[in-house]
Amino acid sequence: MADRDNIIEEIFADSDSDGEDNFEGFDLEDLNTTELDDESIHANYNVLNSELWNEGDRTPLPLSFEQEPGLQKEVSDSDSPIEYFELFLDDFDYQNISDETNKYADQFLANKQLKEKSRFKKWRDTTASEMKKFIAIVIAMAIITQMDISEYWTVNPVTSTPFFPSVMSRDRFLLLLAFLHLNDNDKYIPRGVEGHEPLFKLGPLYHRILTKFRSVYKPNQALAIDESMVAWRGNLSFRVYSPDKPVKYGLKAYVLCDSENAYCLRFKLYTGKKSVQPSENGATYDLIMDLMRNYFEKGHILYCDNYYSSPRLFMDLWVLGTGATGTVRSYRKGIPDKLKKAQLSNRGDTATMSYGPLSCLKYLDAKAVYLISTTDTSVNVETRRPDFMRNHEAKVRPSMVHVYDQKMGAVDRSNQMVENYKLGIKTMKWWKKLIFHIINIAIVNSYILYKENCSFNNAMVQRHFRRKLVEQLIQSSGGSITTPLGRPAPRVLERLTGRHFLDKLMEGEKPLHRQCIVCGPAEREMLPPLRPGEKRKRRCGHMTSYKCRQCNVSLCISPCFEIYHTKQEFLLAYKRSRLSSNSSTEE
Repeated sequence: MADRDNIIEEIFADSDSDGEDNFEGFDLEDLNTTELDDESIHANYNVLNSELWNEGDRTPLPLSFEQEPGLQKEVSDSDSPIEYFELFLDDFDYQNISDETNKYADQFLANKQLKEKSRFKKWRDTTASEMKKFIAIVIAMAIITQMDISEYWTVNPVTSTPFFPSVMSRDRFLLLLAFLHLNDNDKYIPRGVEGHEPLFKLGPLYHRILTKFRSVYKPNQALAIDESMVAWRGNLSFRVYSPDKPVKYGLKAYVLCDSENAYCLRFKLYTGKKSVQPSENGATYDLIMDLMRNYFEKGHILYCDNYYSSPRLFMDLWVLGTGATGTVRSYRKGIPDKLKKAQLSNRGDTATMSYGPLSCLKYLDAKAVYLISTTDTSVNVETRRPDFMRNHEAKVRPSMVHVYDQKMGAVDRSNQMVENYKLGIKTMKWWKKLIFHIINIAIVNSYILYKENCSFNNAMVQRHFRRKLVEQLIQSSGGSITTPLGRPAPRVLERLTGRHFLDKLMEGEKPLHRQCIVCGPAEREMLPPLRPGEKRKRRCGHMTSYKCRQCNVSLCISPCFEIYHTKQEFLLAYKRSRLSSNSSTEE
């Protein structure tokens, strides 16, 4: 096998293209040795000679799978979500994130001329426990969706979410998000310079999490490979455009999943076209060999679609102790011409040819579909799906088609579980979007392991799993979450019916001045439209040194204190009072 001493590090192909010419290259790095010599593999290349194929099916050769699938690490509490999540993101990772974030903040502040009232001047070094709270808030934001980040800290009674301000202030969260870093910028090699690493910004955290995906879990026999997209419309050299995909712009990755439970084992990101050419076997062949390199000689069965499948690939996988089943394009090298010319007249008709362990099936559904397999046959089996064209009887399909339909959707299921709780934070940094996506995959993997290992009575749906995980992350970081007993009283009702008293705004022994919560927003809404080139005043309304002791909001003594505690729509009431006072003054 050509280039047998190399493995692929980064690779990309457009799955909607019709040939391998659009596959934009790969990066060769580490050594990948096998126990097989080249002669034992090249002996199977007669499969490319279509004249050697035989008509009809064959009896599949046995493929032994003796692995014990499941979790490979011990957890102290099998019913605790944080026990599984910390298999992928532990205290060492939080410390690394906080160290790199502090380092970047120091570099930024040392080289930046800040305005007098810049928010960045409030920066103080973060800690590992605070970064754990930050990650908990990020996870919670995917459970509770708001239109904007600031809405999570709003005091508006309609959309307020008290959890977020109880954990961290808005300004602190935005500072952490702005300075968040995973690697040292001083070590960055620019694009176009020798030694440039496209994924440098993701730091060691990215590779550590991906390595743990495959080290903490041993998969079942059936595996599936497919594409995945991370939405991104910003300017990026390796952003891709896929017009036929739900996510048309973004970062493209190739994912290997366990077909039984959709656990993500491998995640390979495309990082741009490489100067090194693929091997003589083709770039898709190289990609499959790279993704499967930890699962050879173990009896696994791979399921893939027609972009990856080829007779040569499937025969070599068989020599490496791995079965395979998948759809295949009719023009792939090795597909027998006689099978291509076979005439199928009725829906459900089949034609089959075989060579050694490999079987190739032509099946007429809505159109002719080609499948190849080293583990399954073309024998018809009944499915659970009713056939509405035949009196609702169970559909009958070739076993190869039926098994492929059952096992191939693992990557799509994994993507669906991730997309249901994707983070809506808008960021200008692609690597922040990606690392949040990887953490989201880690949560889904944690949930899958939790379902397989927890006691039946304590099983939770994913929404409750994430909610419990957020609570445990906050508690493990030294924080606390208080749950009030009974139904809480509405804030509006408390504001309008309770007893309220004025108090001074103080910070220790220092008096403070804050903008009034009533006249400030109301005066701003009453301002006329800006003229071209005109700038808005920084503040509107009055600055006050008083607050309501019970409501803890800054208020002018008169008339704002009375309006706030007697009118439900206090902004509208203030504007009406202003208009009436202005009209009386004019008279």
